[in-house]
Amino acid sequence: MDEWEDYGTAEANSGRDRLSELPDSLILSILSLLDMRDVVRTSIFSKRWRNLWSTIPCLEFIEQTPSTISRVLSQWKCPKILKFRLSFRNFTEGLSIDVDSWLLFAIEKQVGELFLDFFNNVHVYSLPQSLYSCSSITKLTLEDCTLRIEENVQWNQLKILKLGYLNRLSGDAMNQILLGAPRLEELVLEYILYDDIGENENFNIRSTSLKMLTIRVDHDSHWPKTAVLRIWAPNLLTFSIDAIIYCTYLLDVPSLTHAILDLSYDGDIATRFELFKHVFRGIRLVEKVELLSNWFLELLVELKHQDMVMPLLDSKIVELYYKDSKDMLDLVGMMFPKLERLIVHQCNHKDIISVEDLPIAICYSLVSAKMTFPSPSLLHLKTFEATCSMCDPSIIPAIGILLENAPVLEKMVIRLKRHKSDPKTFTLVREAVLSMPRSSPTAQVIISLVLI
Repeated sequence: MDEWEDYGTAEANSGRDRLSELPDSLILSILSLLDMRDVVRTSIFSKRWRNLWSTIPCLEFIEQTPSTISRVLSQWKCPKILKFRLSFRNFTEGLSIDVDSWLLFAIEKQVGELFLDFFNNVHVYSLPQSLYSCSSITKLTLEDCTLRIEENVQWNQLKILKLGYLNRLSGDAMNQILLGAPRLEELVLEYILYDDIGENENFNIRSTSLKMLTIRVDHDSHWPKTAVLRIWAPNLLTFSIDAIIYCTYLLDVPSLTHAILDLSYDGDIATRFELFKHVFRGIRLVEKVELLSNWFLELLVELKHQDMVMPLLDSKIVELYYKDSKDMLDLVGMMFPKLERLIVHQCNHKDIISVEDLPIAICYSLVSAKMTFPSPSLLHLKTFEATCSMCDPSIIPAIGILLENAPVLEKMVIRLKRHKSDPKTFTLVREAVLSMPRSSPTAQVIISLVLI
């Protein structure tokens, strides 16, 4: 420590400016990470720094005044913009002309990455037509603004597109965007406004280049029940959906390897299956499946009892949420014959058993498990991870059955949520799990305490 203190003192006494000795390219990279206000302030350091800030390739204006933005752009000298960001929380219609001029400046400078964020401005700002013909853009993020597409979209280099809270994102607008973005690889649609989706409308996502698709919609909103979401994406690898969309069709997704699903539908079992089966068919051969709602567990168990569903034959990695550990094991044993990694999360986090009653509850659970719990075939399971309440013993029998029926298990990780329980509870649960017999002699069991 003294050696470093002496070094710093010597540097200070020498008056040496080591930062200014860095090459311009490295200094510009550092400046690109700073807020624009701080970047401009570096001009006071020395003569060399006076105009250096005006050549940084990245311009980010977050909550800055229009006069500041205009002044910075008037002095900016770099021939090309790599990244351009505008972000306003209190956007007013009077700023539209200024924003149009700033965007035109960025377009003329062949902007690569463009971020426009207007935070809940009730879609006051409409994107200018010049933006739709900006062929230099590779990454585009648009939030809280209005689409007004009057000519063909020409985003020939675009690879990543993120659209959030947009107004007028209709099916026709989506078609125009996808036709004009032939190299698009990642598409994120967040909080689509249902008012833009008409009854009986086909909201189609058709792309041969798309590899990642994310759709996230506020569950309090209501997608028209007669509107249809159809997806044709033969090279799609990852599909994530968090929405209530009654008619969702995965029509052509043969390359899909990862599905993240958070869906829920009302109605009886037949109605729910009719709605879900179109998604189910698309994920039949997916390697990794994440079911982020207990709704899936309940539905699939009901379907299994009525012989209405077939296993996901190629799924090796599964993550799911559960309320009943017996249903969870039943589903796993029935749905995933090639399962290698299982990750489960308990939905209910309340202390349902008192600390004093926990020893009796654990013993009762272990005895009753032999009679009521299924014994799934887990010939390929190598890793099991669970996050659950420490005062809910229902997971303990499931852990025991997994240990007994997983002959190649390598690692089991149990994360227990502490809540208000006594520290002795953790020891009690840990001892109960570690004493269980295992079919895999090399299985490593790790139990940790998670404070919440």
